[in-house]
Amino acid sequence: MLPRKARHSGFTLIEMITVIVLLGIIAGILTPFIAKAMQAYTHSKARAELVAKGRLALERLAREVHQAVPNSLSVLSGGTGIEFARSRAGGRYVERFDNFGTEFSRINLRFRKNANLTSLYIVGTSLNYETGDVLIIANTSPADLQAGNTATPISGIVATTATGPGNDGTTNGRILNFTGQQFTVESPGKHFSIADQTVEVGLNGDNLHWFSATGLTNYNGAVDWSNSDPLLINSVSAVTFVYAPGTPQSTGVLRVDLQIADTNTGEIIQLYREIHVRNTP
Repeated sequence: MLPRKARHSGFTLIEMITVIVLLGIIAGILTPFIAKAMQAYTHSKARAELVAKGRLALERLAREVHQAVPNSLSVLSGGTGIEFARSRAGGRYVERFDNFGTEFSRINLRFRKNANLTSLYIVGTSLNYETGDVLIIANTSPADLQAGNTATPISGIVATTATGPGNDGTTNGRILNFTGQQFTVESPGKHFSIADQTVEVGLNGDNLHWFSATGLTNYNGAVDWSNSDPLLINSVSAVTFVYAPGTPQSTGVLRVDLQIADTNTGEIIQLYREIHVRNTP
């Protein structure tokens, strides 16, 4: 018996065209929804990245501002930058009438207001000299610091001795040596600061740059930052610094209003931070 002729199955041309047309219609309907979802995701990701970048910059700025020498911070360039002296260390000096018994026995090394000092006792043994160090006592304003009324460059830091030549009666202190200085104001808490850098942060174009100089070099109330300085954050559409200095008994407050933008999506976010600044001299 002869086999039956094989039967073949498949799509006709009309069926294929019909399917293609239907798929095209469905794709046309769904495309706007898919595009909007993708756009929403892209913009959400851009905003998250902007927030992370802005918070990192503000946190770095806050850490540095917390180390500002009391009453050294000022706003520059119409609110688009700041300047301050950074304190790398500090402590307590020995005042003329302090009662340490036989310790810190040389009167000429104790703090005396209006005296022409070239050396000063400080309490503690951990402080060592670094090139560019500046001694600051009882600073009350940027103007005083710029005029040199409250600061003097340090030339060295040496240990005190308990016996022998130049007997200080103790090994629990240090002696700061510096250029002759008359301090006309004393610190209520007998505090001193050691400044190692002048710091400026300011806007140039759409970038915030970080300028620094040794000691009080360029601490002059003028803009010194430029595009050649390290970048703190880019894509800045606006920034405003506002500073309320407070009083010697209370902290100052630096208010930072920062706007940053994503050039690809056009997203703009605004971040605000208040940074408290210790101002007790």
